[in-house]
Amino acid sequence: MKKVLIVDDDESFLHSLIDGFKAYEDQFSIAMAGNGLEAIDVLKEQDISLVLTDLKMPEMDGFQLVAHLSSNYSDMPIIIMTAYDTPEMQDSLREMGTFQYIEKPIDFDILVGKIIKELKKPSGGYITGVSLSSFLQLLELDKKTCTLTIHAGDKEGIMYFRDGDLLDATTQDMQGSNAAFTIVSWTNVSIEIENSCSVTENNIEETLGFILLEGSRRKDEDSATRSQGGVSDSTGLGSLDSLNLEDLDLDLSTDLEPSPALSEATKEETDTATDPAIVQLTTMLNSFPEITSSTISSKDGSILHQAGAPDSNTANFITYVAVAAEQIQIALGATGRQYSFFTMDNNAKLLVLCGQDIIVGLSLDDSALPEPIADGLRPVLSRIKLQK
Repeated sequence: MKKVLIVDDDESFLHSLIDGFKAYEDQFSIAMAGNGLEAIDVLKEQDISLVLTDLKMPEMDGFQLVAHLSSNYSDMPIIIMTAYDTPEMQDSLREMGTFQYIEKPIDFDILVGKIIKELKKPSGGYITGVSLSSFLQLLELDKKTCTLTIHAGDKEGIMYFRDGDLLDATTQDMQGSNAAFTIVSWTNVSIEIENSCSVTENNIEETLGFILLEGSRRKDEDSATRSQGGVSDSTGLGSLDSLNLEDLDLDLSTDLEPSPALSEATKEETDTATDPAIVQLTTMLNSFPEITSSTISSKDGSILHQAGAPDSNTANFITYVAVAAEQIQIALGATGRQYSFFTMDNNAKLLVLCGQDIIVGLSLDDSALPEPIADGLRPVLSRIKLQK
């Protein structure tokens, strides 16, 4: 029988969970630990199938435990219990996508559903632990002060966080932003964490979201180089050939009249954005040679930024796709923000993502892989709120 390890320093909470889980003792059994150190001992002595852990604990907290799991039990399913109860933090957690989480106070039925779903997955062949990008975002959300030592094969990098801000990074002969870009591009990493930070000065100006996006771009670039410039197989992205929006009972009557800005779409670049977050995003997008044109709009279809002269039909199509995709997501009960990917009549690639307040449409060249670009952009878009 599969066994679930629950890690929390609140004994009354632990025992209340155990009482509730008695109704499911024919499906899984329970082990307990009061902190990360006790959890490691349990993992050594018992065959654990899933870890359910709190983050804030004495002696060894949940972050240190997750780092230990990433290094020693990389295929261990993890469910993290959080106290993040604001919509912004909930959206940010959903964007991470690589681990399960549940908010406190715990909804017991939801928790049981998550546990059973994870335990039913086949063992081996998939990675369910926390990725490096998700772990870094969790540090930022929790305003954690710590030093990370990250290993990938024979490579080693160090990242310094204070109150959730990435202050500095070092690896090989690099320091600061370049080191951070390099570290976050690594795959199959192991993480060590120390709950202190010796760095006091901020040597990195970019946001964590920008760093993760650049890391994804470099990973994408490296993959393209290793495949000798070949276009990756896109079959894993699914097909839209069988999707007929007219067959879905959705309210897609949103008026998508062209924005006044679209009359200027034939210009090389149109940019009416004054919001600092949009300015930073456009600077980020312009730095990637794989992006041949970009459109950023608000949810009402107003164009905030255009570069590379997309035509008016494409700009309207981007807005329509984003509105339709969100409603399809709601209808299907999907969680986490998705992305849409199209091959146009002229063989151009079009990537469409929808953030909390904005819609982004990107035309990509043949060397670009849409999935890592979408993964890198999600945490950035989830944090952008338009100024009212």
